Amino acid sequence: MSTDDRSHDGILIVGAGPAGVVIAYLLAARGLPVTLLDQEPEFDRVFRGEGLMPAGVQALRDMGLGDCLARIPTRPLDAWDFYVEGRRRMRVVEPGSPSGPPPTHIIHPSALLAAIAEQAQAYDTFQFYPGWRVRDLTRRDGQICGVQAERAGQTREFIGSLVMAADGRYSRLRKLAGLSLTKAATQFDVLWFKLPAPAAMLCETAFSVYLQRQRQFAVYPSWDERLQIGWIIEKGQAQQRGDRDWPEEFAQAAPPALADHFRRHRDDLVGPIFLDVIVGYAPQWSAPGLLLLGDAAHPMAPNRAQGINMAFRDAIAIANHLVPWWQQGHPATTLPSILATIQAERQPEITTAQHLQLEEWDRIALITSSPLVYGPFQAIAAALGRLGLTEQAWLHHQRRLRHGVAAVSLNV
Repeated sequence: MSTDDRSHDGILIVGAGPAGVVIAYLLAARGLPVTLLDQEPEFDRVFRGEGLMPAGVQALRDMGLGDCLARIPTRPLDAWDFYVEGRRRMRVVEPGSPSGPPPTHIIHPSALLAAIAEQAQAYDTFQFYPGWRVRDLTRRDGQICGVQAERAGQTREFIGSLVMAADGRYSRLRKLAGLSLTKAATQFDVLWFKLPAPAAMLCETAFSVYLQRQRQFAVYPSWDERLQIGWIIEKGQAQQRGDRDWPEEFAQAAPPALADHFRRHRDDLVGPIFLDVIVGYAPQWSAPGLLLLGDAAHPMAPNRAQGINMAFRDAIAIANHLVPWWQQGHPATTLPSILATIQAERQPEITTAQHLQLEEWDRIALITSSPLVYGPFQAIAAALGRLGLTEQAWLHHQRRLRHGVAAVSLNV
């Protein structure tokens, strides 16, 4: 490999998902030389999380990326609806106002990432290499200092004073670095579908949860004016992706008008796309010369779209520490303590958010485990729905998944 095949010695980021793109932008905008690699040639992927909680929207605004959100297809959420046996038992109006905390948004994630990358490309400190797949790490004197990557038969070495692994829950860099992942016991996976949305559901944006003992799924009108449907299956039951009559399955738990829509549009159904739900954390987020972030460090469950929201908050915390380090001459001797500080700062919020997510899965498992439990649940849900006592209680319980557990602000 010739010297001409090597990149400059700046910050090297592998993975152009939410964590990688945002930290690349933040660092490049502050004068740090950044190289971003991604194995995909384009941002348009099969599926990414589409929900931005108020904390995620606020993070974008704080980073100066609010215009990116305004330029892409998006749907601010209006309400959360909860159905049991086809009847709506609770509606929670989504809070949010221009002068206060923003509402939850349903976004076009690929368009958002492309818009942020375009913002980063305005800085001559930023280089982007799409379509490059990492084959191995480069080490010198026991320290990671780069990666070896390939594209279309071409091999190249990319060097960095720090390598960041933002390559997702199955992180190749995490494995190559010998860093482990501690996984929580999860009971469910998710199958994702798309279906044309009825006109009535496009008049507002409601996230609707449908519950029967044998059927649990969520539906919302997405940025593309199609319904996004997430069907919960027991862990290890991926064979349920087989030749089931999925529109009829949806219809069984839906109110009559929506059930009829599912049946009439059965030939328009796209999916299922299988999501292997992994919840866990790397006990050690760093190795000499390497830092994990986002799902590479702590894969999240899909409820309340915590993956993308925590990725943005990771990026803010990392920038707060790395920008001063770089401006002070980026001494290698101080880097290990800085990386340890980043993990110590971020891990409590991650641990709490994951605990809250798993609590929700556990409640579903409990409610649907037996007719002896599900029957009383139906009666209680009907009574509380009539009394209207649960809306504010639900919002209060959800506040940490919506707004974050800790204060996170950009200080550089």
